Parts: sequence; C-alpha cells; structure tokens
Amino acid sequence: MPRLGIGTAALAVPYGPPGEQRRPPDPAAARRTLRAALQRGVRFIDTAPAYGPAEELVGAALHRHADAADCILATKLAIPPAGWSALSPAQIRAHVRASARSSLRALRRERLDLLQVHNANRALIRDGAVVAALAELRAQGLVRSLGATVYREDDALAAIGDPALEVLQIPYSALDRRPERRVLPAAAIAGTVVVARSLLLHGVLTAAARELHGPFAPLAGAADALRRAFAASWDELPGAAVAYVLHRPGIDRALIGPRDEAELHALLDQAERFGPAAASLELAAPVLPAWLLDPSRWPAEATVGG
Repeated sequence: MPRLGIGTAALAVPYGPPGEQRRPPDPAAARRTLRAALQRGVRFIDTAPAYGPAEELVGAALHRHADAADCILATKLAIPPAGWSALSPAQIRAHVRASARSSLRALRRERLDLLQVHNANRALIRDGAVVAALAELRAQGLVRSLGATVYREDDALAAIGDPALEVLQIPYSALDRRPERRVLPAAAIAGTVVVARSLLLHGVLTAAARELHGPFAPLAGAADALRRAFAASWDELPGAAVAYVLHRPGIDRALIGPRDEAELHALLDQAERFGPAAASLELAAPVLPAWLLDPSRWPAEATVGG
C-alpha cells in the first residue's frame, strides 16, 4: 500500500484516547516495526523532534536497510521553547538550520526528503520568515520538499496559499471530515499534496471506544456507527477506518501509527480487506461538537467517566 505511511509518535511517546494512553514499545521493538513496514511496501515515514527519540529510531531502523532506498522520510522543525514569535529573523534562520542539521544526523541522511513546519498557524506562515529559511535550505540541497502540519482550517488555507509549501498534513478521519468543506478543494486547485494523520482520532476508532463514557459518549456512538456501516467487528474497526480515508478523494497519503508489528500487520491486512467496501461506501459526516474532534482539548474540556 504505497499511499500509506507510518507516523512514529506512538513508537516513541505515550499515545492514545483519553484514559487509554499506552506507553511506547522498547526501542528494539519499535525498530522492528519500522522494518516490517518497509517489507510490507510502506514507503513514507513521518517523524519529528517533538516525538522524543523517534528520529533516532527511524534513522537506526532504516540505515542500510535494503528497502529504505526509495523510502520518503518526512520530519519537522523543532518547535522553539519560547515560540517562534520570540525569535528575530536571524534567530529563526539559525534555529531552522540547526533543527534541519540535527534531523539529518538523527535520520542518518544527507538530505531531508520533506521538512515541515510543526503545528504551523496562519500568522507564522504569513510572517514568512520561517518559510523563507526553509526555502533557503531547499535551494542549498539540504531539503527536497517543504510542508506544514496544521490543525485548524484557516491555518491549512494559509499553508495552501504559500507556493513554497508543497505538502500539507492535516487531521482527517471518518469522524472528522471538516477538511472536505474548504481545505481539500483548495489543495486540489493549488496542487498541494495532502497527507492525512489521526486516521483513528487518537485511538477513538478502535475497540477502546467502548470505554468512552460521559462527555465522550458521542465519540463512542459515532465509532460504533462506522463499525456497523462496514459490518466490522470492534477489532476490525481500525482497519476499516484506515480503508475509508485511503479511498477519500483529495487524500494523497494517509498515516497510521502502529505500536508494534502485530498492530502494523493487522491494520494493513484489514485496510486491504475493507478497501472494496470503502471505495463504494457513502457516509454522512457525523455531527459532533468541535472540541471532541480536537484531542488537544480533551483534558481541559472534560474527563473520562460518568
């Protein structure tokens, strides 16, 4: 499945839905999972300095691996501790260069395939200093392509509007289809490559949804509705959710985040099996409060239980 990629957050830091976060695997198991993904035909791996040791794990797993030569490695800029607004243009340029060189060392590469602004917003993109520093690295041959990862619609539209940014990474799932309104059409017109992440909405589209109660009950209900639409078991729901995104128009690549080899193979096998159903399935987008679709707001908005 060449359009599938591996996101590495779950391999390096705690990850999951509210109340169900799991610790990452040990480094050796994480490296085995990455190599197994290569053997299954995955050729896109996304990582970031913010994911703890993830870049080093990717670099060690892929170094001199026979299947890694044509694998696209995407990483992100390190986020300045005090934020981008605290830096002068000269400091931004120095930080961008230092971050890129650190990633090159960790990933054991001479050039970065894709370097993205992590959690970019409209103000940062329109200011232009960070994107200009990235463009300089590209002109020097240290980076092949530039992109941005975003959360909000207005941030995504700003990234699409900047011709220097070729790739846009957005949260998108069968439960969160807000990008279909404006972002995906705008990206198609601009020729921007769209990478979807959070396909399982931080683990909601798994059997863990059965344990969501109280304020999170609507997520459980929406997950169950998707499961029934695919005639899938709870254990099969993640693969069905992945298959759904893979067959949505406007999505060029989709990231999955397995924690181990067993999850990797299950997701790939299930996504393939549910592919035909996903290609023909028409589902109305569920109506859910905006905060439920934004995992960063879960801890502040509500607690699990009740």
